[in-house]
Amino acid sequence: MDANVDGPMPSWACNRFGEDVVGLRLAIQMALLDTESAMLDSHAAGRSKHKFAAGAARMTNQYERIAEHVLDLGIPGTELVKPGTFYELVLVHNTILCPYRVDSVEGFEPGDKWPKKLSLVMRELFALTDAPTPRWVADPLVDVEVPELLLRSSLADLAQRDPRPGLVLIPYEMNMSGLQRAWWGQANLLDEAGHLQWVTEKSLLTTGAESRVYAVPNQRAGDNFASGDLPDVALSTRSEVARATGTPPQSETEYEAFVNAAEDNEH
Repeated sequence: MDANVDGPMPSWACNRFGEDVVGLRLAIQMALLDTESAMLDSHAAGRSKHKFAAGAARMTNQYERIAEHVLDLGIPGTELVKPGTFYELVLVHNTILCPYRVDSVEGFEPGDKWPKKLSLVMRELFALTDAPTPRWVADPLVDVEVPELLLRSSLADLAQRDPRPGLVLIPYEMNMSGLQRAWWGQANLLDEAGHLQWVTEKSLLTTGAESRVYAVPNQRAGDNFASGDLPDVALSTRSEVARATGTPPQSETEYEAFVNAAEDNEH
């Protein structure tokens, strides 16, 4: 899907990224579309009914493509952060960009809980970064504190910076039908169970397939993955009962099971 969200830029993003905010939003949109392309191409090339290749391609490309597109903007101070895992995260305007896949969202926004088991790496990323003041006053009856963590050396250096880096989360929906929706925003981690307190609005980056969308300046014909032939990906159909209950096709169920298992080690 090549669906972007144009229109007014969220105020929190303008304040954080300044005049580079438009380019950054487009870079993230393009990176997610490239991730979709890599996922579907890997599935087609694998010539298998299983979705293992697709899941692996999505997991690695979500980080690599965002880093690639943001670095291509040439914004001074942009760098790669190595948190000691298989992936690197890009830091721009003293802000770490962290994409992660969520299950299909009911309603208009992702939930207030990390979708999978919260890894030590993600706990450290939340701990070292600085989030703005929440938009609301917390319930005085809720008094939950995240235990202080001993940061690994690669992240401890970032925590010593003044000002401390920020963390922008990029939750997105993607399955074997492609990229569905994506958001970006900032949140605080409330506890080890992964409950989040969003301190900015969760702003849409992409919407459904009905909003097909964008133009990329100075792009040569054939440069974009969408200019080639799309892979033939067989998708299961659903009965009316399955659609009404939200039951995914069998192919997507298998894909979800593999991804869920793999993502226990992803974040």
